Parts: sequence; structure tokens; C-alpha cells
Amino acid sequence: MAVGTPPTRDAGQTGGDPVVVGRIVSLHGKDGAVRVRVESDHPQRFIPPARFRTGLPDVPLLVLRSVRAPSGDPIAEFAGITSAEQAARLVGADLLIKEGERRDLEPGEYWPDQLIGLVVRVGSDTVGVVEDLIEAPQDRLAVRCGDGALAEVPFVEPLVPEIDLAGGWIRLDPPEGLLGG
Repeated sequence: MAVGTPPTRDAGQTGGDPVVVGRIVSLHGKDGAVRVRVESDHPQRFIPPARFRTGLPDVPLLVLRSVRAPSGDPIAEFAGITSAEQAARLVGADLLIKEGERRDLEPGEYWPDQLIGLVVRVGSDTVGVVEDLIEAPQDRLAVRCGDGALAEVPFVEPLVPEIDLAGGWIRLDPPEGLLGG
């Protein structure tokens, strides 16, 4: 089982559900460059002239003019953004694409937003809800159990043998004690 990089849903936009592929986190210099935290595992996503919606009323669309990645987060320049004042309005903005523009997933691979909110079953019993996905060298599902406790379940096939996205549930086969009492 694998997880694609975590784009998040924002159903408040029109034209298909947008997903976040990056976020503008800070200014870089005086000429309108910004630092971008990338939230996409698609290497071609940030190659000029990539286009991103922002959800900002005064800058609804950004066209990537250049990008460089010295160390850490890449530094991006967008068409028409040529000053620190213009770039400052972008800080905190999500870079969005339409859900249909995501890369195709391999079998057994899921987007985090597909998993969050699924009902968790053990056998035929409902025991909780997937509240979050913790991305780490070993991805884990954060499951809010019926008693209110939060359990972290490694996202591996032996512990998560069945996922039914259409049905809205996930079946776990946890060892004793993993989900609490």
C-alpha cells in the first residue's frame, strides 16, 4: 500500500474539486520571488509554464515563470509578480490544481484525502474513523476510536487488508491492544 503526496480538498471552489500541490510560504528577495513548499510527488508539476489557481480574489491564477531549488523549499517566480510588495500578497496562498489533473495512482495507492473520514471496521464491527494520515518513513492512519482514544495504525497491507472507497470504509486486522482496550 502506498500513499500519494497529500493534496487536500477544498470543496468551496468550482470547476472540480481543487487539490493543493504547494503553498507559498515566504518572500525571497526584492524581485517577487517566493519560497514554495511543494506538496506534490509529480516531478513535472513545477516546470514552467505550470499554471496554478490560488483562491485569491485579486490573483486567481499564477503562471510559473522560473523555479530553482538551491536547498530546502524551491524558489519560484511567477509571471507578472515583479516586486516584493506583489509577492507579499501571495504568502500563505495554496497552489491548486483540479482533481482531474492529479497523476494516475498505481493499484493499491491512495491519496490521503481519500482515506480521511473513512469508517474503520474490525471484522463487522465499526470501531472508529480515520481522522488523519501521518506521513513518515512508515505512514500511519490516525484512527479516532469509538471511546474517543486516538490510535496510530501502520498503513501496511497486513494491518489494513481492505479499503472500500466507494463504500466509505476501511477494514483493519490489528494486533491486540493496538486500538486500545
